[in-house]
Amino acid sequence: MSDEIKVEQITVSKALFYLVDGLKIALSPKCRAYVVIPIIVNILLLILLGYGTFTYLKALVFELFDMFPAFLVFFAYVICALLGLTIFCVACYCFSTIATIIASPFYGLLADKVESEINGTHGDDMGVVDIIKDIPRILLRECKKQMFFLPLAFICLMITIIPFLNFLSPFLWFALTSWMGCLQYVDYAYDNHKITFTMMQKDLRNNMLPTFTIGASIAVCLCVPVLNILIPPAAVCAGTKYFVELQKRYQITKG
Repeated sequence: MSDEIKVEQITVSKALFYLVDGLKIALSPKCRAYVVIPIIVNILLLILLGYGTFTYLKALVFELFDMFPAFLVFFAYVICALLGLTIFCVACYCFSTIATIIASPFYGLLADKVESEINGTHGDDMGVVDIIKDIPRILLRECKKQMFFLPLAFICLMITIIPFLNFLSPFLWFALTSWMGCLQYVDYAYDNHKITFTMMQKDLRNNMLPTFTIGASIAVCLCVPVLNILIPPAAVCAGTKYFVELQKRYQITKG
């Protein structure tokens, strides 16, 4: 699947600009539709969930303050304002995770479109029907990624609460999120070619430093509210470009 035929290593300086290039590609007219639709779906979903949660908590707060004197009702409004701000921040933080799960079929199309644009094979684009047929496999692939991530996250969590070892925790978490930042989004291009999850990991390990660099830039940007709305599709474009670069340096056989 992936032979050890190296031509040239991808430098760290070049890897740093993959996400910038990915953002430019994602916002280009030819790819914009694949980006806008999942963003709108996720924003609407988060608005509905956020509004429902806020409405429930607001009613609960005012119900509790009915037991207090009327002049304390002012604090109920203060608490509700803080709850609204908290819900907004949590929604922004969770956006990328929710968006990735819901939009994974769209991201498969986006990765295929980006690859065809880079390679100049515009007639080979996947269709919506192809993606619909592949939805069970795509969701199974998402589960594989989570099954890879969760045990490692559990180990990091355990180290976090162990005295004398917990000083390593921030470094381990950063390393894990950086690795997953690249693995998560480069996988769409690999999956489009039916290349196994195991073989993808092998290719990424063979290029560990640029993989960590790309993943770290994605992980850091995902922590920035509002910006993280655009980062997932930009990361898919960056991951696809990375896959194309790896194709040039390795004999990656399509599934």
